[in-house]
Amino acid sequence: MASLKGASKLLEDVICPICMDILQNPVTIDCGHNFCLQCISQVGKTTENLQCPLCKLPVNKNAFRPNKLLASLAEKIQAMDPAEEQTEEETRCPKHKEKIHYFCEKDKEFLCLVCRDSRDHKTHEVTVLDEAAQNYKVQIETEVQVLGQKDKEIIKEKKKGEGAIQVFRAQVHLEKLKVLEEFKNVRQRLEEEERFLLSRLSWLEQEGVKQIEEYVTDTEGQLTTLRELTGSLKNRLQAPSMELLEGINDVLGRSKEFQFHNPIPVPMNLEKKISEAKARHEFIIESLKKLTDNLQTEGKEDKSAFLNNLNKKDKENLPMTLDSTSADPNLTFSQDLKKASLYLVDTTLNTQAKPRQFYPFHCVRGSPGLFSGRVVWEVEIQGPPGMLGIVGVVAELPHGFKIHNSEPCCLWALRISSSGCQPITNCSIQENLPIRLRKVGVYVDYDRGDVVFYDAITNKHIYTFQTSFNKQVFPLFGLLAARSSITLSL
Repeated sequence: MASLKGASKLLEDVICPICMDILQNPVTIDCGHNFCLQCISQVGKTTENLQCPLCKLPVNKNAFRPNKLLASLAEKIQAMDPAEEQTEEETRCPKHKEKIHYFCEKDKEFLCLVCRDSRDHKTHEVTVLDEAAQNYKVQIETEVQVLGQKDKEIIKEKKKGEGAIQVFRAQVHLEKLKVLEEFKNVRQRLEEEERFLLSRLSWLEQEGVKQIEEYVTDTEGQLTTLRELTGSLKNRLQAPSMELLEGINDVLGRSKEFQFHNPIPVPMNLEKKISEAKARHEFIIESLKKLTDNLQTEGKEDKSAFLNNLNKKDKENLPMTLDSTSADPNLTFSQDLKKASLYLVDTTLNTQAKPRQFYPFHCVRGSPGLFSGRVVWEVEIQGPPGMLGIVGVVAELPHGFKIHNSEPCCLWALRISSSGCQPITNCSIQENLPIRLRKVGVYVDYDRGDVVFYDAITNKHIYTFQTSFNKQVFPLFGLLAARSSITLSL
């Protein structure tokens, strides 16, 4: 009996705390704890700053040390016959020394034949061990399915929350651009107000970045807990009957008590602060109108001097326009290059017609392009029923180059129709979204590789591409139906 207890104690020493199985390719980390190489490596892939799952001390991912002694011990224990360990120690009643065959449903105790017929259990519901284990196995499998559904719901809410935060950041950046554009004509007289508004919006932008990090950390933490609980239940399904039933109420209780606490993506105080910033902005615009009337009386000389003093940064922040030199020949443009319309002609007889890069769309690029930083614009697509268009960004391509699905990804866009929209690249169509759009906003963060689409009327998030840019990118607009048009509002 003592030797069996010793073997059981040794088995505890070679169990991986992550997978709860005998160590495979055991390694020792900085703090001295031991794990399967695959298990601790998998944990390291999910986080930049790896911590020990047991003591939470920081761990160097490149300093895992193989533990040959534990590997040898694990092999020897695996070679032992588990039936030999269980025959005497695990299946005998400690009171009557009889084999255990039953399980008391009321007291949740293991019983031998004598225990079953005793006064303590005679009136209780008693089940044969294997039958009891099978009954609880069904309960565990049901809980695994319930937890799996919760996992999917959390992922869905997480994606929705992240999208809301990204749209919030786009709105903040859009508001910054409006402030920059409207203040540049009176910068000398409004520097103090401009700095105040930009610092407030910059703070909100930073809060938006922090909020998405906090949201992801919170939801992923709950996902980790859920998956650990699911893994624990799955391990029990593989365990012998007695081990499966040991503390079964507590295990099932923890499973049923798990609830996903969905954090608020954008707190009310941030929504309030952006509303306050917008209100302040609107008040200043009213004041600017009065100021403009007064400035007109000061003469052309003062106005000319002010415009000549615009610095380089001011000139780079000019509003976006359509680049007619890059346009399909069937597109016509307004004088301010803010609107493009499609008027198709019969080209079946024109053997000299150039192939379109983004066939079948008639496209035009926006100007200026983007090498770094962020840009946001909003565009409205109008046309007859069944009209179709695309809005997005495209990497700089050689003149006359026609893209193919096999090429590296160079297009990130939203294909918009009267029935819905589809996120697309030149490589694939991502999914169908039953969202009808009249006006779409696009927010590009070049350095982070984010291309965010949102409904410019409701400000609701639509889709986000996460990529990495290695060359200049340009806004891209395309039309398919005759008599349809696009109009830039910023």
